[in-house]
Amino acid sequence: MVQMSRESVFARCIELSAATQLNKPIEPAGRWGRLSDEELLRIRFTTDDPEGLEGLIQSVPPVDSRPFVEFGYDFRGSKRSMIRCAHCKYPNHLAGFVIRVDDGSRFLCGHRCGAKIYGVDFEALHRDYSQARDRASLLHRVAKLKQALPGFVRYLADLKRDSAFQQYSDTRQALRSGMQRLWGGLRAATERSGGILHIEERVRDFEAEARDEARYEREMEDWQQATLTERKRWRREGAAPRKPQTPIYKTVPRPIGSVGAGTFFSSTNAPRRDLEDIAAQFESLAVDPVSAMSAFEKLHYFGYNARKDARGSFMRLAFGFGDTSNKGMATLLKQVSVLLERIEEQIDRLAELPAFFQPAKLELIANWGTAHHLGGHFRAERRTLIFEHDAGSIHQVGLPAGYSVPSKAGIELLRATMSDKQGLADGMGSLIPDSPGHGDLT
Repeated sequence: MVQMSRESVFARCIELSAATQLNKPIEPAGRWGRLSDEELLRIRFTTDDPEGLEGLIQSVPPVDSRPFVEFGYDFRGSKRSMIRCAHCKYPNHLAGFVIRVDDGSRFLCGHRCGAKIYGVDFEALHRDYSQARDRASLLHRVAKLKQALPGFVRYLADLKRDSAFQQYSDTRQALRSGMQRLWGGLRAATERSGGILHIEERVRDFEAEARDEARYEREMEDWQQATLTERKRWRREGAAPRKPQTPIYKTVPRPIGSVGAGTFFSSTNAPRRDLEDIAAQFESLAVDPVSAMSAFEKLHYFGYNARKDARGSFMRLAFGFGDTSNKGMATLLKQVSVLLERIEEQIDRLAELPAFFQPAKLELIANWGTAHHLGGHFRAERRTLIFEHDAGSIHQVGLPAGYSVPSKAGIELLRATMSDKQGLADGMGSLIPDSPGHGDLT
């Protein structure tokens, strides 16, 4: 027994020595860290009325009274009057913490004064609170995502059936097959110059005229200094001074407008195909797809590169509800957000069709296509582009009747549901049983 006690004391000395050498405080046993996920979900981490809390004292209690950070508050940017800091003794801050001690007393501490009161130990106190707050936020957001998922899957099912996807593909194919050279030219313009269209224009080349004039002056100077015999020889050889040519013209590309730099002329997948790929992941979200996969299968199946993914890359992301670690939940929320952006991209692509068939843009495209001699004459009539082929055939493509871009309401609703602006502020309860309006979790 004595031997065990000595070993325990010796181990504690080693721990204290290591902490001293590393200049780190001994980690206190945090109250927040002892709570379960269910308890964290019922706790409120912020307060809108720090000065109205029960048990509030105006001075800092003894430092050995086992404090912990109970609430945070931040009124910066508001017109609220300054809040009194128990350490500074006067109203001087708008952001800070409510600190609770063992006897139930609370005091307010400005966000920069915690370290002044408790030294380096405040870092551990604040970390205990912030880690619990961050985990509660993740738990709230994932729970709300899980609750909203069935409704969102129904929204995606309706979205996939929207007629705009088929109308988009059919109209795009009609343009590509009926006006091949125009399509190729517009695609090149979007890839090379961001959709800016140019026509060749004949303009005076004043720099070339000036160079020719200078050349003539040099030749005349040599001519006047030459002998009669040299002049005769130069005439026979065609080397006599040539009068400057004027005017001199050149051809330059002149921008006449833009068709935009979207994906309408690109070779990426059709919007419906990408949407179906994304929807399939939401439909199977309740099953963790990673758990049964080998490393090779993960590498082959998933192509996650976050926002840096090329538009034409895979849209399959590795995520599921199975990992409830902070990192796992944060990854889930991040990747769902990426997929929501991808769905928005597909809807934005559908919006490129009515943008293409705007009368002014069609007139621009018709003039550009005719000027570049792309196999015939182009003209625009309201929202229809007409191509009169040199061989005599006529091909026309217009905006489909009743075409309408689908709503993004379902995406916006799910994004708002997942937002960390909800949940924590609506949570019920505090860590302390005698707080007004809060539950007893101790």
